[in-house]
Amino acid sequence: MKKTPSVAIVGAGLAGSEAAWQLAERGHAVRLFEMRPVRMTAAHKTGECAELVCSNSFKSRAVENAHGL
Repeated sequence: MKKTPSVAIVGAGLAGSEAAWQLAERGHAVRLFEMRPVRMTAAHKTGECAELVCSNSFKSRAVENAHGL
């Protein structure tokens, strides 16, 4: 039986949550660490994982944000 490594991921934003899910789907033991809701910042409005906190989270091409300029 092949042993799969266990993985620790720091940050449960979009990338961290996706990485944790993909690894778990492939049989890896995953520990996901997130500072919220214990510690909050001005950018975060909830204690939930994978919160969208900026306008370019999905690489918006809208002219109202820096990515679109």
